[in-house]
Parts: sequence; structure tokens; C-alpha cells
Amino acid sequence: MSKRPRIAIIGGGSSGLTAIKECLDSDFEPICFEECSDIGGLWRFVDVDENENKDPHSSVYRSTIINTCSEKMTFSDYPIPPEWPTYMHNSRVLKYFRTYAEHFNLLSHIKFNASILKASILPDKRWNLQYTIRGEKAKEEIFDYVMVCTGHHRYHRWPKYKGMDVFKGEQMHSHFYRTPNPFQNKRVMVVGVGNSGIDISVELSHFASQVYLSVRRGTLPWIFPRIVNGTPFDHLRNRFHRFVPVSYFNKRAVKLIKQCIGEHPPGLEPDSPIFSSHPTVKSDFFERLVTGTIIVKPNIKELKSENKQVEFVDESILEDIDYIIYATGYNINFPFLDKEIVSGGEEVGEEFDPEYRENLVWLYKMVFPPKFENIAFIGLAQPIGPIFPVAEMQCRYVTSLIKGLIKPLPSLNEMNKSIRERLQGIRGTFYSSARHTIQTNFGAYLDELSRDIGCYPSSFQIIRKYGFQFWKIFYFGVETPIIYRLFGRNSWDGAHDAILLYNKIDPKTGKSLSNRNNKGIIKPWLFLLLGIVLYLNRTYVWGYLEKYNLDSYIRFPVGRD
Repeated sequence: MSKRPRIAIIGGGSSGLTAIKECLDSDFEPICFEECSDIGGLWRFVDVDENENKDPHSSVYRSTIINTCSEKMTFSDYPIPPEWPTYMHNSRVLKYFRTYAEHFNLLSHIKFNASILKASILPDKRWNLQYTIRGEKAKEEIFDYVMVCTGHHRYHRWPKYKGMDVFKGEQMHSHFYRTPNPFQNKRVMVVGVGNSGIDISVELSHFASQVYLSVRRGTLPWIFPRIVNGTPFDHLRNRFHRFVPVSYFNKRAVKLIKQCIGEHPPGLEPDSPIFSSHPTVKSDFFERLVTGTIIVKPNIKELKSENKQVEFVDESILEDIDYIIYATGYNINFPFLDKEIVSGGEEVGEEFDPEYRENLVWLYKMVFPPKFENIAFIGLAQPIGPIFPVAEMQCRYVTSLIKGLIKPLPSLNEMNKSIRERLQGIRGTFYSSARHTIQTNFGAYLDELSRDIGCYPSSFQIIRKYGFQFWKIFYFGVETPIIYRLFGRNSWDGAHDAILLYNKIDPKTGKSLSNRNNKGIIKPWLFLLLGIVLYLNRTYVWGYLEKYNLDSYIRFPVGRD
């Protein structure tokens, strides 16, 4: 490679922007190809226009609110302002991306209205990109490395039901939903109970004459609130909880959810453990069920032409269904690449059932295809948490690898073994579904990559540089990816103060900025001792707390109300 590698970045959304930024930090030459006329990707609201924009890249609707708190979803060296809303509207998320791009001068490195036609690996392991700028002839360029940042919410997946071709009502995918106005006083069936299906159902229940929700698996998922007793749900889990047995934490989460938003209706209780599927967040869903504005139905058996009928697997029938909205997810697809690059090929696919194989991703560290060099996939993961810091950490890993600052990738056999073990872990945790092929644990995955990169903040480093008080915040405070800028390459001097502000602590005085009464906070050295004791006796301690129902009285002192 040349002294200054040329990096092709495909996609100008959240993953593409942080890829440009990390490449610039590493003194590379990034060129980003963005198919649309602006940045933002999924988070740039675009209306559906039958004449000019029938199938927009973005799928966010007018009212979309992000499901993860700002402290957790922020990029690590450009914090979302602490005074911004904890859970942001899509327009605010886009504003954050714009300020990020302007602050780090990223826009000049983007070719807008650029569609990639084909990306092909050359004999010397470089990549040839064929692309076209809207209104111009096709061009070709050679790059040392390719970073694919187009995400996995572009190619909508439709279910297959008998009679879809003869049904007289309107049928659409949730990808095209924008506002509830067209559904005023209509009878609407929503299919799917992920975040889009639940969210759209609740919104439509205020406008449609009746909303029906078809549950394909026969039961509702676990529904999570955004706020629990005035505290963001994301803030209830901190790094200390990694020492807590998973079974105990899961039981505690179930108890909190039931206290906050209520019990599932009889017969619709989840048939799988909490966190065995991607979380669905909607605090007021059960309220709409109680009012009858949403009625839950089982999976569809057949659509019929007569009277716009829908028959279900329990043989019940509904008539006069004006609209069916399929909130059934997306297919992972990169039309400019050979499919085997991301899927691992037919031989690998034969190990898995057909539905799982449909979206199979065969990537080492969820980034690198073992058989193909000098290409990385960024943001092709679905963490239980925000994707933005995950994409950022993946970019830091890739740029460190290109610069030779970390160990090179292992042998083909070792990478395949690692991928197989990761997929086995996913399948052992989440129920088998095309939507769960790229699941990952947010915190554990960031820790894994940061250790490889050399930016993981150990307790010893934190205590030595910042003292026990900050160590206490690190373990018991609001979890934020800014911690990965405290040490290592491309550390950030402002990380310490930013973490304090996210925990409502004045960096200058060390005093709390919240109204909480902090009298009686345990001394830092006692926290250290407590942590060691609890870890060594974790099975006995958590069992005792649960047995006598003492867990509900525990509330850690650091964190935002």
C-alpha cells in the first residue's frame, strides 16, 4: 500500500460519517460515496413521492423517536450535549450528525448522488469500484481498502401469504409509512411486533377507526418502557451489572417492566426469556390494548378478495380491512458485491435452517469476510443498544489494523472458527429468526474490540490517573462509550469531564448538578471493597436479595434521574 492509503467508504449515514472521521484521524485518504443528496442515511426523514422518490433509502417516519438514551448513543469524542433530550426525535439525531460532520470537516470527502454499480477485488488485493454520479457516465476508481457502511435497513422483507395477489385492500411495507393521515377512519392491520410494528400500531390507534395487530409467532414480545420511576431505562444498567448473574438481572428487569407498564394480556405472554429477542420499546402499548383501539390477532392464514377479508390461523375472519402494513423487517443485501463475500458461500449456509440462512452474515469480529482481504463491513450489527458507537469502534479497529498498530487478522481457519462460535452464541441466546443473525451484546462487544485496539480503560488505569471517585462513576454511573477515549491511541482530553457531565457532576467542583440528595454516599474505598465482596460471593448474595425481596430497595447513588 502507499504511504497514504485510499479508502472507499460506501454510505454517508452514521457509519459512513464516523468511518471518514477515523480515516482522517489515521491520515488516510477517504472518499465516501453517498447515493442520496445529503448525509444522515436512515435518520434523514424523506417523504415518499410517487413521481421522484418511490422507494427512499430512509425508513424513518415523521414521529420516530430513538430507543436508546443520548448518553449511550453518542460518538465517543463528540458528546451529544447533556442538555438535549434523553431520547431524541429523528430530526434531532440528524442535527447531531450534521454538527458532527461540520465539526470534523467531513463533508468535503463525500461524493453525493453516487451509486456503486460494482465492487471487485483485484489480483493485488486492491478494489475496483464502478460507480455513477447522477446524470453522468459510469466511472471506475481503484482503492486500497473498502469500508461498506450502507447498513441493513434498506431492502424490505415481505412475508408470503396465500391470497396476497387477490386481496382488494391496500398492502404496503412499513418502510413506506410516514404519517397516520392517510389512515384516518380506516380499518388497518399491522403485521409484525418489532419496534416498527408496535410503534406504528400505537400511532395509528389514535387515527384509524380500528387497528389490528397480527402476531406471527402467536405471542407478544417483551415490551420495554423508556422511563422507569423517572429514570431512563438505559440508566438502570451500568458496568457493575456485568458482575451480576444474568438470571438475576433478567428477573429484576421483568419485575421493573411489569411494575411500570403492566402484565401481558392472558395468552399473549412471551414464550421466550427476556432479552432472547431484540427489545421492543413502547411504554403506552398496553394502554392501547386496554382501550380496545388495538386488537391482537394471530398469524395470517390467507387473504381473500371477497369483502377484503383476512383469515387467521385460528380460523377467525375479519372483513373490510382497508390497509395491511407489513412491519416484517429487512433483507441484508449488497447488490454491488458478490453475495458470498458477506454470506460465506453456499457451503457455510448449509449449516443453518432456511430462515436463518436468508440473512446469514459470515464476518470475523462482525467486520471482516475471511476469504476477502482489504474490505470491512461497518454497522452490520444489531446490538441491544445503539449502533453509532459500535460503528465507531469498528472503524477504530479497521484503521488501527491498516496502520499495523494491532495484531493482523488470524488464519482463515481461526477466523471461521471464531465466526462459528459467535453464531452459536447468538443462536443460544436469541430465538432462531432472520432478524437475529447479526445480534450482539452492546457492552461486551465494545469491550472486546477496545481491548484489541488498546483503548479499554482498566480499573488500575482509572484509579491511578483519576482516583477512586471517578472509578466509582465508571462502574456505577451512566454507561457511555466516551470511556473508550480515556486512554490509548486517539484518546481525548475532554473525555473525563464529559463523563462527569453525563452523570450530572460539575467537572470543576466535583459537586452534583442534580437535585438528588447525595448524603450518605458510600466512600470510594468501600465501593471497591463492596465490589470485590459481591463478585466473590455473587451467587449467594443475589440469591439472598431475591429470596427476601430486598432487590427493590437497591438504588445506586450515581446517575441522572
